[in-house]
Amino acid sequence: MLNPATPGRTVVGLDLSLTGAGIAAFDLVTGALSTAVHRSPAPKVDTLGAHVARHRALVDGIVQQTIACDPALVVVEGLRFSVSAQDSSLSRRGFLWWAVVEGLVSAGAPVLEVTPSQIKQLATGKGNASKNMIVAEYALRWPDATRDKNVEDRADAAFAAALGVAYLRAPVLPFKVTGTRRKALAKLPAPSSPPRIAAAEAA
Repeated sequence: MLNPATPGRTVVGLDLSLTGAGIAAFDLVTGALSTAVHRSPAPKVDTLGAHVARHRALVDGIVQQTIACDPALVVVEGLRFSVSAQDSSLSRRGFLWWAVVEGLVSAGAPVLEVTPSQIKQLATGKGNASKNMIVAEYALRWPDATRDKNVEDRADAAFAAALGVAYLRAPVLPFKVTGTRRKALAKLPAPSSPPRIAAAEAA
């Protein structure tokens, strides 16, 4: 359980997905970025029990890894519903999102929900940027960061975390939040609870 009165060390960005959930931790003192991906293949048998076990392991893993990062703030990309009516994963993805958020809030982590367009706006200056543009900015801003087959998940999570860093006004981003990038901060909602005091400010 996190103590809300204790300064957090990082801002964590989450790009939640059933098959490859991206996690990025941005150190508020050093500016270092770490990324990971929780992979979860579909069950070999299509039964309720198999899906429950998959989801429980995925939710618990994401929540535990996020809390272990000692977050001052967690930024999570909101649910998207622009999917085909035949997409049977919609309800399962909705459960994953809410279960992760519930676990984080219950553990004392402040959670900030942002839209995909806000993440894109901060990353590229364009709210309708393509995945390739996000990945290109990720490679430019963090040339030593991990790039693999899940690079899109890592890039989305990294810029979600960066949005939280900008929200806290911590001076550790590898780019300036000026011009069109500033629009990403214009209509952010309040987080679930006040951010734990940024370590950068407390140092």
